[in-house]
Amino acid sequence: MSIQGVGRYFIFIKNKVSSDWKDLAWCLGFETPDIDNIEGKRRDDKSRCMELLQEWHKRKGNAATIHVLMEALKTAQLQLVVDSLKGEYPELNEKPKSDKGKAENIEAIRKEIKLLEEKNSKALLEQKAEMNKKIQQLQEAIKEMEARNDELLTAKQPVEVRPIRVGQPWVEKVRFGGWGSGRGEFKYPWGVAVSQDNEVYIADQGNIRIQVFTMDGDYIREFTTTLPTGEKLRPEDVAVDRNGNLWVVGDRHVVQYSREGTCLATIDLPHVGYLGGITVAMATEQVIVTQRAGQNGRLRVFNQDGSEVGTYGSGHRSPKPWKPQCVTVDGEGNILVTDDNNHCVHVLDREGNFKFKFGSEGSDESQFKYPQSICVDGMGNIIVADNENRCVKVFDSQGRFLSYIGSGMKKPWAVTVSPGGDVVMTDWEGYTVSVWRQD
Repeated sequence: MSIQGVGRYFIFIKNKVSSDWKDLAWCLGFETPDIDNIEGKRRDDKSRCMELLQEWHKRKGNAATIHVLMEALKTAQLQLVVDSLKGEYPELNEKPKSDKGKAENIEAIRKEIKLLEEKNSKALLEQKAEMNKKIQQLQEAIKEMEARNDELLTAKQPVEVRPIRVGQPWVEKVRFGGWGSGRGEFKYPWGVAVSQDNEVYIADQGNIRIQVFTMDGDYIREFTTTLPTGEKLRPEDVAVDRNGNLWVVGDRHVVQYSREGTCLATIDLPHVGYLGGITVAMATEQVIVTQRAGQNGRLRVFNQDGSEVGTYGSGHRSPKPWKPQCVTVDGEGNILVTDDNNHCVHVLDREGNFKFKFGSEGSDESQFKYPQSICVDGMGNIIVADNENRCVKVFDSQGRFLSYIGSGMKKPWAVTVSPGGDVVMTDWEGYTVSVWRQD
């Protein structure tokens, strides 16, 4: 039986399991804190079930097979889901191959691994020491070059930004991607950012990597998102600072990478709730991340050395608890945050004081259903990915609706603007990235 991976069945399963996802979670070995975290992290049962399946796959690795998952479904008294799976995917009616022969060699393999570990222990320690030395040298070189970088940035010629023309249609320039793990393929593309030299960075969450493309959708390079310990980091969102380095948030960590993927700095937040969005304020170089935990979420603001500047979020004046999803900063230093619990956008000043908000739950042009990513163009216009309404909307700086962008999207998630004014967006459930412009 040829199966590309257990992940191909997740969408079908989450649509069938839905409100019974907690029963499945127990049968997959999740404890109460894990289940509570997933419940607070996602807004509906289908999204929670998808988060559960992805986290199970991450934990179990190659042991996370479709047959193990079907046994868990049976234990959770979800036999109807198993029967539906077998009806939709006939190959699942085949019995898994026996591992009896492999089991006989386990002890021999373990002994071989132990010998290899002992043999390579000294070499690994030497490599680690050399790597730490190189990282230290790189960090020192970055500090020495900061002044020169500022001069170069100041000397750059300004990029001409095309203003948004109300009534002028947006045209799709290119769309690329598709489900998979190969070059230019995605498993849940979430965050997106564009550098000053028009390189497009995509947080390919399911593949635990950042992929880099041209504005025409041509593949350039990629790197696995890892921590200095070697642990892999599942990227939720990505931002670019004024030096061209990347800031990635995910799994309770904030990590700075070079353009090529070298880890430069980390901010570890082990005792916080779910971290979702990230941005870098160009004027102050401060890093801002959204945190969803407890009755109300908040914004965490850090200097790039990891020291915390403050926590923003009190006084939002919303009827429901504040759940910040994504964040951006405009040219005046105002902080704009999407709130997918109150279905609106909050605008804060640079000190974190609430100025105003716009939007409400609904499908009209000035309303939202679970708004996700947000960005601001060079003219101060606000662009929002309206997830459940399956569109991207443009507003002026005061929150007045201007136009729609894009069509044919399943779940628009992340959105950003290139230096030239083109809009780049990801489709989380369509596994694609598209670029739009006004001709």
